[in-house]
Amino acid sequence: MPPGMWVSSLPNILDTYGALWILPYASALAPFFAIFSGLLFGSLSDRKLNAEKLLAVLGFTGAFALWLAFSSLKWGWHPGWYLFFQSINALITGPMFALMTKVKLVNLPNAAKSFPIYTMFGTIGWICGGLLVSTLGLDASAETGQLAALIRLAMSGFCLLMPLTPPNDFESRGWKATLGLTAFKLLKDRELRVFYIASALFAIPCMSFFMITPMMLKQFGSQYPAAQMTIGQGVEIFVMIFLSIVAGRFRIRWFLIVGFILGLLRFALFAMAGEMSMLTLIWLGIALHGPIYAFTMVTGRLFLDKRVPGTMRGQAQALFHLLTFSFAGILGAFLCDWLYERWGNGTEQNWALFWWVLAASVLIPLVYFFIGVIGKNEQNTQQ
Repeated sequence: MPPGMWVSSLPNILDTYGALWILPYASALAPFFAIFSGLLFGSLSDRKLNAEKLLAVLGFTGAFALWLAFSSLKWGWHPGWYLFFQSINALITGPMFALMTKVKLVNLPNAAKSFPIYTMFGTIGWICGGLLVSTLGLDASAETGQLAALIRLAMSGFCLLMPLTPPNDFESRGWKATLGLTAFKLLKDRELRVFYIASALFAIPCMSFFMITPMMLKQFGSQYPAAQMTIGQGVEIFVMIFLSIVAGRFRIRWFLIVGFILGLLRFALFAMAGEMSMLTLIWLGIALHGPIYAFTMVTGRLFLDKRVPGTMRGQAQALFHLLTFSFAGILGAFLCDWLYERWGNGTEQNWALFWWVLAASVLIPLVYFFIGVIGKNEQNTQQ
């Protein structure tokens, strides 16, 4: 729920306090600092500490940094203070999503069917966060982040009620294991390597969704961008239910292919919205976020869980988060900002060009994954 409150609202919040110029840096902070903490805490959960206890500690301490970040904007401090406190928040809370994924996958009796359903509750929380912000009229207020920090404190307490998820790797030793660098040996597997790289390439243009779309909504006359950005999460709920029903009937890799194709279609809809000045097309593009996220991120984690040893579950998920959120997030934040400054901010024609470029970029991971995984498997079958 807390990210659903402030992530979609951040561009308009920064604009209110005259700090929009730090948007690419603010967007890249969490991915950058997750580089240092993601694999480390993933390794700790595999080797030393219970994952649910790590979640509670990280959530509790990160809440204070999040509150200070948005308070600094409200107090009129230099925007650099926002970046400083968000850096601390990102460093602390970066591993939380991967750790939560591990808790679910380890403890659920039938992960393929039940994982999408349990993940759906996070989606519901995101929707509630966005709707709460717009209901309170805080779409462009720093109080959004302060409220999100208080809710994260409550969430941290509930983490202690999660199922016990103790470490199960007592053999790995050395500094590489301590830092979680042994996760990179997973890239020796060809199919895993193709999956990781394709997912990272796809995540780069996807950074534009939360960075740029809220500003486009506002420019096209939307009064409640935070609430309208939750349309995708609303659709996501039904997609999660669909996944839980059809789990096991189709190969996971085909869901990934569909997710990449829908990612291309989303950017195409945004481009056409720019050409036609149609807010409705933006809403349709936002709605596609639901199946895109479910078919790439959720099924992607299931794809990994089926292919890695049980002793590396935490590190495998942390590496996925590192590549798709950290490395791709940093590149995506600055590349999308560079494109926006040149083509996005201005006329309808500029918006169209901006989104068409991103749509074309999605072809790279789509073709790479199809040839690397689908095509290779078809060739092996024929042989």
